[in-house]
Amino acid sequence: MNAQAPPPDPAAPSRVLSAVRRNAVALISLSVALFSTSYNTWRNQTTEAHRNVREASFKLLEECGELQQLAQHRYYGGDHSQMNWIAGWGRATLIRDMAPLVSKDVQARADALFDSWKENAGELESGQGDSAQRIEAAIDALTGEVRSELITLH
Repeated sequence: MNAQAPPPDPAAPSRVLSAVRRNAVALISLSVALFSTSYNTWRNQTTEAHRNVREASFKLLEECGELQQLAQHRYYGGDHSQMNWIAGWGRATLIRDMAPLVSKDVQARADALFDSWKENAGELESGQGDSAQRIEAAIDALTGEVRSELITLH
């Protein structure tokens, strides 16, 4: 049972070349189809990711404006109602929770805003000190970062 391998066929390379030539159009079409599908998939994913970042960014900007109004009503306007207090905490929490949808930098700024709110919200009642200014500075830092993220989207 000593079977030897058959000798190599000298015409094999020319048959392969001939088959490639016969099917060149089909091979090119297959390559173009695979590339097109891959590019289209990548483009759709990128577009969806940008759409999500845009939507979250605009919502964050809205919520920051609302939080700033609430802080100013408590500090300057003397609105010390329980609903104002609850709405402030709700907005600060929503901002913190939505920020990771935009970027890590925005998340860091939102965490800093939440910490600033947590440290200064109680002092807003007195209308004294610089609690409103510290909260507003944290809001400004966050909104600036959000706007930067929006500008970089293509």
